[in-house]
Amino acid sequence: MKLFMKLFAIPAIVLSALLVGSTSSQAADVQNWTLGDVDSPAHWGPTAARKFSEAVDKATSGRVKITVYPVESLFKGKDSLDAVSKNLTQMYRVGGLHTAGEERILELLDLPFFVPADYDFRNKLWDTLLPMYRELLKKRFGIYIADLVQAEPRMIYTKDSFNDLNDLKGRKIRTAGPSETEFTRAIGMVPATIMPSEIYTALQQGVIDGNWVADAPHFYNKGYEVTKYIYDVGSGGFTFYVMVNQEALDALSEADRKAVMAELDVYSKDLREGSRSGYVNGRTWLKEKGMQVVPVTDADRAVMQKAAGAIVEKWQEQLDPEQRKLYDLAKKMIDEYNASKK
Repeated sequence: MKLFMKLFAIPAIVLSALLVGSTSSQAADVQNWTLGDVDSPAHWGPTAARKFSEAVDKATSGRVKITVYPVESLFKGKDSLDAVSKNLTQMYRVGGLHTAGEERILELLDLPFFVPADYDFRNKLWDTLLPMYRELLKKRFGIYIADLVQAEPRMIYTKDSFNDLNDLKGRKIRTAGPSETEFTRAIGMVPATIMPSEIYTALQQGVIDGNWVADAPHFYNKGYEVTKYIYDVGSGGFTFYVMVNQEALDALSEADRKAVMAELDVYSKDLREGSRSGYVNGRTWLKEKGMQVVPVTDADRAVMQKAAGAIVEKWQEQLDPEQRKLYDLAKKMIDEYNASKK
């Protein structure tokens, strides 16, 4: 009997070792990614990101797991380009205004009064510029740009009433990015730098009088609880870039890389649909919460457009040759669009 057990003991030990080795190998094959986002969990950006994470997990049978970090809880937006470039995080959806300090051309479509508010035209513009952005960001930062999506035009939301631009002079308005800050100062308001997670409290406590943002994110952030008025400016709009570290993509198996790329396409479509929904519904949502719209007079719009034109002109003078190619193409398309509307 003892001899019988000895004969079977060795295979059992070998089998156990093989199972342990197999389990360790499987664990080692799992790629754990992180995906940062600048918006609140309820916003269409993080919502699409969570759906993308679940789809990737299913498509790769759990070999690629992506954890989503909304509200700049992983890295601040201003640090995201550097973080993705160094593979400290594998993905990030961030606004061009956040990253303009590292790569000026990412702010291109966010410039005040530069891109028309027509959503269909903006889609054509994104599709045309995307290959050039991919080439530039891969060369300079080792980053793959999955897509770029411009959010709704930006408005000013205030706590106290006003009639026109003159009434807003001297009020402290939260801005995002260098060009929006410069534009705000040029039209008479005082720019204020506040972290996105602190805007609600700053408005509530009177640290700031208002903030620049778009209708849908203002709704998602419950801005209607601490502001009452919408100044219907319609300037620019955050351009969100979905950045992926190229090295992380290349490290995946061929099958998993194909699966991730396929789900990135779906993720991009969801982001564009979220953006479109913001265009269509954001204002209605805010008005249903009691917010009131203050129209911009023709005289005030002329003042704003003049200030914006000077900022864009100064901005484009600082572009390098590769950046200028993107600017020239975008401006050509915009000029042709504007001419067709006259």
